[in-house]
Amino acid sequence: MEALVNPHVLDVSPYKPGRPVEEIQREYGLKRVVKLASNENMLPIPAHVRRAIRLELAQLQYYPDSDNYALRRRIAEYNGVGMENVIVGAGSVELIQMLIRTFLKPGQTVLTSEKTFSLYKSATIEHAGRAAFVEAPMDAGLRFDLEAIAARIDDAAKIVFLTNPNNPTGTLLPGAAVRSFIARVPADRIVVLDNAYQEYVDDPRDYVTGLDEIRSRRNVVVLRTFSKVYGLAGLRVGYAMAHPDTIALLGRVKPPFNVTRVGQAAALASLENDRFKKRTVRLNRRNKARLLAQLQGLGLRVIPSQTNFLLFFPGVDVAELNQRLLQQGVIIRPMAGFGIPDAMRVSVGLEEENDFFIAKLGPILGEMRR
Repeated sequence: MEALVNPHVLDVSPYKPGRPVEEIQREYGLKRVVKLASNENMLPIPAHVRRAIRLELAQLQYYPDSDNYALRRRIAEYNGVGMENVIVGAGSVELIQMLIRTFLKPGQTVLTSEKTFSLYKSATIEHAGRAAFVEAPMDAGLRFDLEAIAARIDDAAKIVFLTNPNNPTGTLLPGAAVRSFIARVPADRIVVLDNAYQEYVDDPRDYVTGLDEIRSRRNVVVLRTFSKVYGLAGLRVGYAMAHPDTIALLGRVKPPFNVTRVGQAAALASLENDRFKKRTVRLNRRNKARLLAQLQGLGLRVIPSQTNFLLFFPGVDVAELNQRLLQQGVIIRPMAGFGIPDAMRVSVGLEEENDFFIAKLGPILGEMRR
């Protein structure tokens, strides 16, 4: 069978998401399971978004608007750009795949940091093979090392992904450093600012949204998602903003009807006001500070985060710790797949979910340390 397959596909490591709650309940016979593995918004979506979803259910016999007209118009208004600057995808993952298919030619490479979102790597390898993916080392603080990335921009480098804040480390690149880096990148290379977690940044004044850059440069693309702060992870809606010429090229590879009617309606309703977003950010900031203190109180090294998750180093065997937590009804994320085998990532949940996690983690660590 392998002889029939595109050889690049055989080099792709399947993405391993956080395990579903239902699966852990079945496997271990548990009634209560807390999932803090996938950086989801733990709050239920607001009533006006649920209403928009219910209204759309009566239209499911019809294909969605393939042009995403109403949603693109609202996204453009919300961000102060033109409709021609916006394209919608089935989450950021589809947009990443579209960017690579559109702009990566044979012999060219995708460049990013190690220890970042693994879909950049798998999407590149699937399209162009292992040699097309290049990683730069991180700095000592687990941040993107922009100097190391810049040093690897050779004649082959075509697309550069900057994840800011970064997943899974939660670290942030200062605004001045990002702007300086973009200014150094040749105009015939694509710089992608993956801003999936931008709403969680503590100080927006020191953050590059990319909006100024897409107005002044043709080679900058901004990725945003409705999966995190807006709580629509189950509906898969994201968008990219860029120069109109770039958007038009991406439109050539965008699958028809790629975002469902329900997804479009929910995303559109989510942009009606910012109350839910602001509530989410406030709650996350408070609960993250408390969870950080709890983890540090267990003697753990924790990376300060500008997102809705924390990366920590348990100092014991991660695979065994993960298995023991699953048996106790706690799903978090081992980081071997992200290139950090001695770390785990925990999403910031509701206070009672975080407390449940800590109540299980403490005794297990105590036993494993003895």
